[in-house]
Amino acid sequence: MSAVEQPSTAAQFGALDRPTVLLGLGPVQVGFVGVAVLIAVSAVYTTGAAGFAASALLWGPLLAVGTISVKGRPVVEWIPLVASWQVRSLSGRTRALTQPTTTARPSELVLPGIAGRLRVLTSPAGTAMIADRRSGTVTAIARVSSTGFVLDDPQTQDRKSTGWGRVLGMVCQQPQVVRVQVLNRTAPGGAGTARAWWRAHTSETAPWAARLLADLMDHAADECDTNECLIAISTRTTRNVAGRTRTDQGAALDQLATSLSSALGAADLHVTAWVTPADLGAVIRRAYDPAGTATADDTDPTLTHRLLGPMGVQEHWDHLVTDTAVHATYWVAQWPRSPMHQTFLQPLILAPGSHRTVTLIAEPMPAARALREIRRAKVEYLADAGHRAKVGQIEDETANAAYAEVLRREQDLISGHGDYRFTGLITVTAPTAGDLETACGATETAAAQAMCELRRLVGQQGQAHLAAALPLARGLL
Repeated sequence: MSAVEQPSTAAQFGALDRPTVLLGLGPVQVGFVGVAVLIAVSAVYTTGAAGFAASALLWGPLLAVGTISVKGRPVVEWIPLVASWQVRSLSGRTRALTQPTTTARPSELVLPGIAGRLRVLTSPAGTAMIADRRSGTVTAIARVSSTGFVLDDPQTQDRKSTGWGRVLGMVCQQPQVVRVQVLNRTAPGGAGTARAWWRAHTSETAPWAARLLADLMDHAADECDTNECLIAISTRTTRNVAGRTRTDQGAALDQLATSLSSALGAADLHVTAWVTPADLGAVIRRAYDPAGTATADDTDPTLTHRLLGPMGVQEHWDHLVTDTAVHATYWVAQWPRSPMHQTFLQPLILAPGSHRTVTLIAEPMPAARALREIRRAKVEYLADAGHRAKVGQIEDETANAAYAEVLRREQDLISGHGDYRFTGLITVTAPTAGDLETACGATETAAAQAMCELRRLVGQQGQAHLAAALPLARGLL
């Protein structure tokens, strides 16, 4: 007699939350529409119909800017984006080159797109602490592995999902945590471990068969891929981390790392190691030079600091060119709104033959702030519903679904759960621009299979690559 298989818990997300003030328009949009109406009414009262027609050159564009959307984004959001891109393009800030003779201090990390220098410090336990003085944060990175999820039975999958939820709940209760990032990337270099073992266990006097096998391993390094999962956690600094509180900050970070490792273990996620300053070079370089990192000699400790940062970066409108790769970053504009299996991201993460970085960035919100935002959203919905009723506009199910999601969040907060602001980013990497377009098409198809809506970011590929491809917990776009 076969056992009855229980269905696993389904995953479902709410609609994208966009603050509205009147009839689905945001505050800035309402401002443009209000100015347009004011100009039109003033023209009618002063000069009649002729003035109304003549002033159309003024109120017409304002009304269009306030009401029209292009590619799912209001025109009022396109204006600053395009203006910023034009300014950066004309001033040459879309290109960054590093001279071969440039030598960086071992304790500093310089990356294009980040103002100033990041300090690389060491905690008492040996973990690399990436300190950003401008934002007042310190970030640590953990390498994480698991025993698998897709082939588990539904009960095991539910247990692991519940354990991951407890990890997020634990992080949300830590007041010093600013941000947590989960990064899963596929890159060349899957045979690196085998090559390292072979170098350690063979000698130069080995027979010809051993040399032939070494050549095969070098060739396999270019053909095989490696899958890497990293978790970055960013915490607040009380004072200058390079000053008197450096030791205290490191001890606090080590304590948080220990708690996080224990919580991840309960979810069958194992922290194989916390990234040290000696390992940081390979972690950062893989985002800029995947082909070079795959064939680099990781056993040479003198390469640690010379490998930090790219040699060159060229930002284009819809893609980014780095040392040996071309990248395009997507934003997950909409997650599945219907119940999906917990493995719904499998087409994006485990698709063979593609190099992608899937990143989830989450910022814990204090309960008081989350409740204020929920109440604001409820007031906006009720006010908008009242305005729609006055003008005779039919209520649509999209607004009702958004209101139901707000009520669910409020109920979860009242029950003691935490609340996060989160976003998903996907970076597609290829050797050439032609290969990139092919890979982007495959990624969009995989996203459709996962019931996710992707939007290719434009005018901000540099910042998007920093947030999506580097485990630095840089923040939400």
